[in-house]
Amino acid sequence: MQSGISKLDLKRINRMQVLRTVWEAGPISRVDLSQMLQITRASITQITNAMIAEGLLVEIGEAPYQQRMQEKLPKGRRKILLDINANYRFVLGAVISEQEITVGLCTMHMEILDKTSMPCTDHTSRKEIQQFIISAAERMMNNAALTKDDVLGLGVGVMPIMIGRMRVYYKDGVLDFGDLTRALSVPQMPQVFCGNAVWLLSLANADLQRSQVPGMNQVYIHLGSHIHISLLRQEKSESDYLTYSYLTERCIVRPGGRQQDGYPAGSVRAQLSVQAMQARIAEIYSKERTPFLYTATDGYIEHVTLDQMYEAVSAGDARCEEVVREIMQDWSVLLHNLVCSFQSRRVVLHHFGLSERGFVQFKNYVREFVGDDIAERITLSQVEDKTDFLAGCALVLLKNFYLSGGASFTE
Repeated sequence: MQSGISKLDLKRINRMQVLRTVWEAGPISRVDLSQMLQITRASITQITNAMIAEGLLVEIGEAPYQQRMQEKLPKGRRKILLDINANYRFVLGAVISEQEITVGLCTMHMEILDKTSMPCTDHTSRKEIQQFIISAAERMMNNAALTKDDVLGLGVGVMPIMIGRMRVYYKDGVLDFGDLTRALSVPQMPQVFCGNAVWLLSLANADLQRSQVPGMNQVYIHLGSHIHISLLRQEKSESDYLTYSYLTERCIVRPGGRQQDGYPAGSVRAQLSVQAMQARIAEIYSKERTPFLYTATDGYIEHVTLDQMYEAVSAGDARCEEVVREIMQDWSVLLHNLVCSFQSRRVVLHHFGLSERGFVQFKNYVREFVGDDIAERITLSQVEDKTDFLAGCALVLLKNFYLSGGASFTE
């Protein structure tokens, strides 16, 4: 019986490590790659030269003078930076949520080339969603003069609330996307990959950050009719993520607080879902008691957002201030508990609808209630609204590029 790692497996592992390091560390030299991966410079040179020849990597020029001086290189050697070749292949992505379906095309650097969306209602059928994704993806490929061989894959993220409608079921304890994958795998399409959109949104946000933030645990919060939580660990591998939506929604943030069927009193779901926050405002919402907020939302409580609540407080809607402070106390408790539970260095907010000013006010409330340390860990997602499809793109890049060591190869 044979044992150990074959030469082909070792080659794939080395290439995988090189690709991930180049992407996460930003443009990087062979010298730095060698040090970070603990692989000899000769081996790194051999690996990267082969990947340059295949088009996976490109040399983008010399390192800045200060960076070159930090390394003692042999006389005459230059410190050349490597990066992922943005145009090695192209990537299609889509996200299926309860409000809309987004589809887009991007480069290997997740630079957006094309995008579109379709509103989604309770009456939008599974087949209509599938057909829109296929038609939109095919149109984008045609507009860019791409064949399916030019595209690394089509990645599709499904929000948990849409799991049932898309006929995604649990099998042996994990979500089985087989039916959806087969429905989208038509002859004109590249390989299809599907996954949990909450995790994929956190992955896409981390990929867009690249070298801005060192590897760290990150908690990703999606705000909607449900509050979805994803924990993204440092390695960001295919299995290195966890979603805690159900457990988080049952956590208590205000003992003896509001009731909601199926959830404990004062739970995250009962206090902080979009509908729960709007219900708290609805108790004081009127043209007379909250004139600014009432006018800003045209008299529709369903239009009230956190951003507008902050504006109403600033504009002098005194009745709003007490409610907003109570809501933000609850958010502060949740954020503090998530940071402590998961040892997270960053908390990313997605779909909160906050303007730059609103985000500052959100952090100021958190700073007041639980301190600077928690407030400074909070950031807004770089993937928002019409660019949610980047979550699907991130899945393709992970599964069909980084984890495979790039293009298929032989010994």
